[in-house]
Amino acid sequence: MEYKESKEKIYITTDYEGFIFTDWNRDVSNARVVKMVESIKTAGWLPEPVLVNERFEIIDGQSRVKALEKLNMPIYFCIRKGIGRKECQTLNLFQKNWSTSDYINSYIADGNVNYIWLNSMMKKYKELSAGVVQAVCVNKGKPMNGMASGKVSEKVASGSLKVSEEEKRHIEGVLFFLSRFSETSDYLGGRKDTFYASLTYLYDFDVVDNDRVVRVVNNARYDGLVSSGTVEGWLQQIEELYNKHLAKAQRLDLMHEYKVA
Repeated sequence: MEYKESKEKIYITTDYEGFIFTDWNRDVSNARVVKMVESIKTAGWLPEPVLVNERFEIIDGQSRVKALEKLNMPIYFCIRKGIGRKECQTLNLFQKNWSTSDYINSYIADGNVNYIWLNSMMKKYKELSAGVVQAVCVNKGKPMNGMASGKVSEKVASGSLKVSEEEKRHIEGVLFFLSRFSETSDYLGGRKDTFYASLTYLYDFDVVDNDRVVRVVNNARYDGLVSSGTVEGWLQQIEELYNKHLAKAQRLDLMHEYKVA
C-alpha cells in the first residue's frame, strides 16, 4: 500500500479548560460521556484526535474531551483553521449523530430568526408532537399527504427554512386548529401524523365549518373513531361524522375534495 505522511499535526494536552464548547454545537450527553468512560476503563483507549479550529472551538469530539477529562487522560487533537458551525453541522450530518433538535438549537444559537420562530411554535403548541409542528411549519400550513417525517427532518436540518410573516399567521392558525384535537389524538393513539395530516386538508376548505369538525370529532373519540394509518381512512370517518344529521344540501364530499387537492 502506498501512502504519504500527513501535513496535519496531532497535538497532545491535558489542559482541558483550553477547549471551547460552543452554543452552535449540540449539547453534550452525560449518558454518552459516562458510557464512554466505562468503555475506556474496560476496553482501553485508542487515541482518536479531537478536531478544533484556531480558537480551540470543538468541531468534533466534545464527548471525548469530557470523558478523557474525567479519567485525567491526555487529549489528542488537531487544529484546522477557518472551520466553524457549518463544518460542524456537515460533519455530523454525515455521521448521522445529530438529532433534528440539535440542528434547531444550533441555528438558534446562530441567530436564525426562522428557527427561533419554529422553536417558539414547538413550545407554544407542545401538546402536538414536535414532528407535527415541524411538518406544518415546513409545509407552510398547506395540506399534506402524511407528514413525510424524513423529508421534514431533512429540510429542518438543512437550515433552509424560511417563513414570511403572512405564512406565519396562516401556519399558527393551522396549529391552533390542530391543537383542539390533541386530547382526542392522545386518547386514540396510533399514528398521529395521518390524523393531523387529514385535518390540515379541512382547515382551508371554505365550505367546511371547522368548529363543527372539532365538535363532532372530539365527541366521537370514545366510541365513534378508529385509528387509521392513512389520511383517506381518517377523512372517511370525519366525513361521516360531519354529515350526520345534516340536510342533504348541507352535506360535504370531503373525499372528493381530498382527491381533487
